[in-house]
Amino acid sequence: MIINLEKYLGKPASNMLSDAPFKDWVFERTFENDLKESRIDYVFPQNGLDFICDGDDRVRTIFLYSDDHRCVGKGPVDLPFSLTRQEVIERLGSPSKSGGLVNDPILGDFGGWDRFSRLSSSIHVEYSADSDRINKITFMRADVVP
Repeated sequence: MIINLEKYLGKPASNMLSDAPFKDWVFERTFENDLKESRIDYVFPQNGLDFICDGDDRVRTIFLYSDDHRCVGKGPVDLPFSLTRQEVIERLGSPSKSGGLVNDPILGDFGGWDRFSRLSSSIHVEYSADSDRINKITFMRADVVP
């Protein structure tokens, strides 16, 4: 499933929106042109998935959520949300970047994270602050990785 999601990066949003299961999902589309770079957001509130496109409506970033508010189910078959941080590293290899738990006095606690750079994309895995399980998975085109 990771490869299936990565294939949408850089492609028109219409490609993703016309494929199952996304074609049957309800989404909200917003256009933001007051930023440095224009962007189009697609939010699937009932399905725990969002994606961001550039001004040309090409997919830049895909987010999969597994938190108390939104969940995309069990996650990708090859990277289920039930995996621990160590199990993620065993599956994806050594991360290119990592971060630990952050305690922000205003925003609260954020779990650790790992980034796995690939040839044309990057996978960013965030872990829950109160457990060692996946909280969010982000797929990014290589040219938009911070």
